[in-house]
Amino acid sequence: MRKIKLSFNKVSYSNLCLIASNMALLHKEGISLILIFDLLKELPLNKNYLKSLDKIKVSVLEGKSLSDAFKDYSELYPEFFIGMIALGEKSGNLYEVLIGLEKYYDKISFIRNTTKNTLSYPTFLFVATILVVIFMILYTIPSLHEFYISLNIVEPLISKLCYDFSNFIKREPLIFIIYFLCWGIIIPYLIYKSLLKNKIIILLNSIGIYKEFIEFVFISILSIIIKSGVNLSNGLVYSSTSFKNRDLKDRFIFLNSSILKGESISDTIKRKGEYSNYTKSIIKLGEEGGSMDERLESLSMYLEKRLISRINRYMAILQPVSVIIMGGFVVIFMLIFIMPLFGALLDGGFQ
Repeated sequence: MRKIKLSFNKVSYSNLCLIASNMALLHKEGISLILIFDLLKELPLNKNYLKSLDKIKVSVLEGKSLSDAFKDYSELYPEFFIGMIALGEKSGNLYEVLIGLEKYYDKISFIRNTTKNTLSYPTFLFVATILVVIFMILYTIPSLHEFYISLNIVEPLISKLCYDFSNFIKREPLIFIIYFLCWGIIIPYLIYKSLLKNKIIILLNSIGIYKEFIEFVFISILSIIIKSGVNLSNGLVYSSTSFKNRDLKDRFIFLNSSILKGESISDTIKRKGEYSNYTKSIIKLGEEGGSMDERLESLSMYLEKRLISRINRYMAILQPVSVIIMGGFVVIFMLIFIMPLFGALLDGGFQ
């Protein structure tokens, strides 16, 4: 069947969570795949996911496996989602895999929404500041320029430069847009890709909250693989090819190669040296006590709570800081553009 492109495709973790959880329950009740897809269309999913379910059902009717049918819509269903379903089909543990996927995407969706909500106010202030600066350059500063001239006051250099820049934008808008696209977007992007990307990744890996997030994702996925009962090595291989993050890929590859050499998970994680002492100790206890799946699930929940707490703490600091920064712009504007007028008035500068 020819794949149909869906407009504005974007992975939705909340939609994936709904699909995985309901597929798991319906599959456990013994309902056929065809009927499952009909029932899934009753869920509050976005239109792209609803359209994809129709096409996936047709693919299954044509004889495709469930994972191959999902693969036709890789823009909506991540490679990790598809790969784990493939492992679940082969091992006969599809229900356990789907439950694991539901828990994983539910956690990721919650963290993403928490971060988005806490960033909404600082983002609003940032956008408002940019709009105010644009308005000032295009309208306020030209008015002040005329005011300076009419009162015979020496205009500050930065005011003169802003006035010339404003005139250039109004006189040559097309050239300005070209300059902005080249120097504001294209060239910085090329510099980032060629020179800065690896350095930024190294910098991120040294930031505590980023390291905690990577550790949380890694442990959550490892928990899914072990609890679902699929082959650990195959699960790690799928995971290493499913994520773009280099740090995550390296962790999965390193763990898989170590396991194939006969090493334990706890020894491998201890040797890697990128995990908290709590994580190392819990995994060690899980291996020695024979309850690795339960230990990993409990560890994943702990890491999630710790990460959310850290995010909320940082966001609580970021919001007042953003207000202070915006207030700083106002003070700078007053000092540069308004204070000279008062200074001229006090010095008898009005003619």
